[in-house]
Amino acid sequence: MLLPQKSSPSLRVSETGQTMTDEGITPKVAARRGLLLFFLLLLICSGLAVWFALATQSVISSFFLMWSPGCAAILTRLILGEGWRDVSFHFGGRRTWIAIAVAILAPLAVALVAYGLAWSTGLAQLIPFRPSVSLGFAITLFGAHAAWPLTLLLIVAFFAAELVNATGEEIGWRGYMLTRLIDAGVPQPVLVSGLIWSLWHWPLIFLTAPVMGWPVVLSACIFLVTITSLGCLEARLRLQTGSLWPSVVLHAAWNSFIVEIFNSLNRDGDTSHWTSESGILVAALMVVLAWLFLRGNWKRRRYVE
Repeated sequence: MLLPQKSSPSLRVSETGQTMTDEGITPKVAARRGLLLFFLLLLICSGLAVWFALATQSVISSFFLMWSPGCAAILTRLILGEGWRDVSFHFGGRRTWIAIAVAILAPLAVALVAYGLAWSTGLAQLIPFRPSVSLGFAITLFGAHAAWPLTLLLIVAFFAAELVNATGEEIGWRGYMLTRLIDAGVPQPVLVSGLIWSLWHWPLIFLTAPVMGWPVVLSACIFLVTITSLGCLEARLRLQTGSLWPSVVLHAAWNSFIVEIFNSLNRDGDTSHWTSESGILVAALMVVLAWLFLRGNWKRRRYVE
């Protein structure tokens, strides 16, 4: 998605020595005003998307839901005239490409360790291989050797679709909210951004059935730990590179590996206590990974210079 590269509002120094925007307010006040409008628009956009999802049960409803933060951020920027530079859609060279590689490998590593432990210890059961309807048809029509490349092509196409959906969320969460939390002086903005992102999912969680008989609030709390930790990883990649793309790729890779591929290999689907986004093993691994990611000193970049 290409947006016009309008510059952000310029800053000036007032007679008292305080940094001000062209409108005569401090960057902290401007950021808080932006956050207030963003959250208001997010509530409206998300509410409409959830209503559409519950009313239609359509596959496309996930697209509207995941794009609601992006729509709220775009509308906020347009209404307040904040510009687009700090989104940021530039790649930034080698640093960003390394971050993108990490973004792909991190959720895959979590999936392999968490699901591998669950399957090897009997905490979850790996289903025997059963070709899907489309794969079975491809094997019958083209033979096994030709079917697997087609399957890989479908996986690539699925990941591409996840990239589109993830872009919508990341334009809102890491492309707008995260940097405004920093500018607004909110304590621990990386952690807070992850918490807000996690809580945004709660309405749909409470509208679904409990996991394996667990109280839904327990599943929601484990989910909160997992996704808050994931949000910290995404924030680190976003801020260290100054580019939005590593967090987009991490988000898409997480949905592809954890939510779809590895969950589909569980005999109980998404319902294991130990795996999935509400699984204990996945949550524990994500806490450790987030702690490792956030250690040390690292430069925060609003955008690629």
